[in-house]
Amino acid sequence: MNSEFSLRQKMLEIGKLLEQKGLVVATDGNFSTRLPDGNILITPSGLPKGRLTIDSLVKIDLEGRKVKGTYKPSSEYRMHIEVYRKRQDVNAVVHTHSPYATAFAVSHIPLEPVVSEAVLANGHVPVSPYATPSTEEVPRSISAYIEKHNAILLANHGCLAMGKNLDEAFYRAERIEFLARVMFISRLLGGEKKIPQEEIDKLLKNWGIEV
Repeated sequence: MNSEFSLRQKMLEIGKLLEQKGLVVATDGNFSTRLPDGNILITPSGLPKGRLTIDSLVKIDLEGRKVKGTYKPSSEYRMHIEVYRKRQDVNAVVHTHSPYATAFAVSHIPLEPVVSEAVLANGHVPVSPYATPSTEEVPRSISAYIEKHNAILLANHGCLAMGKNLDEAFYRAERIEFLARVMFISRLLGGEKKIPQEEIDKLLKNWGIEV
């Protein structure tokens, strides 16, 4: 298992990548990782994700209480805690405001696995009901989707991606933005054509994923 220091370093790397890829702007977005001691390392409130430092990251417990850090934790910490409580296999959560994925979120349109990579990485990406950001409404709005999905579009808000580690959660967020862009462009060309369910099942079986 990675040490807390190495996870802090990885958090800084992910913050830079999110900014470079245009998945977050200004001080928007947030992400976190589960620590070896069971606590959560989360981004601070109000800081650009590409300019984080080792010491600006905040450690909280599963009740949302600050354990270590100078800054306040992200105001969306409750959303992260809800994921960690429901998914023991998830050790990282990334929340983005990437433009194409957010466009689908504000339109309340789920993302379908219309490219094979999307089938393997995320599958169907549902849209959770609207919830006021930074309130208890957010974890309640996503609670029913967490166990069956690795990514969720937050209505009128953005995208939430989960993974076994920070890299996987980041890649899922990145692939969701790519899928949303592909779906948007395909609709300008007449609309996407879904992969037949039997072909999806065959693809998953070929990769050793239980159907």
